Amino acid sequence: MMPARDIKTGQHMLRTLTLSIGLLLWATASPPAAANSPGAKLGLGLKAVVKGKQLPAIILRPHATLKKVSVELSREGFKTTLKSAKIRAGATKELRFKQPVGVFEYQARFKVQWGDGESSDFTTTFKITKVGELELNMGAGDVDMESRRMKFRITNPAQKAELVILGAQGVRLDTVEQSFNGAAPGSELVMEWDELDGDIVRMDLKVTDVANFFVGMQVTPFSIDIPHDDVVFASGKHAITSGEEPKLRATLGHIHKALATHGTLLALRLYIGGYTDTVGPKSSNQSLSERRARSIAAWFRKNGVDIPTFYKGYGEERLAVPTPDDTDEPRNRRAEYKLSSQSPPGGGWKKL
Repeated sequence: MMPARDIKTGQHMLRTLTLSIGLLLWATASPPAAANSPGAKLGLGLKAVVKGKQLPAIILRPHATLKKVSVELSREGFKTTLKSAKIRAGATKELRFKQPVGVFEYQARFKVQWGDGESSDFTTTFKITKVGELELNMGAGDVDMESRRMKFRITNPAQKAELVILGAQGVRLDTVEQSFNGAAPGSELVMEWDELDGDIVRMDLKVTDVANFFVGMQVTPFSIDIPHDDVVFASGKHAITSGEEPKLRATLGHIHKALATHGTLLALRLYIGGYTDTVGPKSSNQSLSERRARSIAAWFRKNGVDIPTFYKGYGEERLAVPTPDDTDEPRNRRAEYKLSSQSPPGGGWKKL
């Protein structure tokens, strides 16, 4: 597991990742109190939502000067007493206390001596939420564009997530919302989306924890052509000769380097397209080009490429060197190699 981060190359951007923390630092929530109640007279409030090293607190803003106050504070397995000496009318005092990460309900008994000699004694209950520093964690292959599924984890209890999927010119293709109902920190969280009309250009993910802090992520799909020297096949053949294998070994190095650079977060696949020259019938060349692509795919699999690998034959389509029919041209007996998070256009890819 690794913290998500930006990864860029000179020609391609694997993804853009931005982390933004919504710092709803604390919510002041006063217990229900009538205007003339002791709680109202105390100006009673709470620092009820805290994160990291922050401490929750009972906040006092008395409307009259008080001589002293004590608060007997308790929850299951915990009890303490908070005290303060004189607080002037209109001044603010925070009575801080420690709490572990989580949501806890407290009972608080207030004993107040006012400056005019009167006293108050009352009890109220309230909840405090504490979360840790919020981080988003994703592992290699956690965003699978083909399966339309992404996995992630956050370091606090998770409440909900929103995924906005954008197409060309920023057109919103879909918005997916998912509730996680306070899933435990580190739980695997999953977002899925339906097949969409239009290419996905960007996806914006926002994950919110139970304290309404949030973390955001932006994913940009990508593909990259693998540099290579073309394997030369004998006319009408699909077998890879031993003399051509050094070319594939060099290409294998480029694949491993690209995977090491880009193979975090997005699930990548290897796509191999095969081509022929114009010797022979088009239908035969279509089949031959597919067999050639499969031969190359199988060689890579045998030699350590363990990501999903797909192949496709293009036959005489898209000749590298335009020639008349029945022309023996080795440069047209070629292949293309592409690492991509999504299937290249056109369909017809077969999985090895």
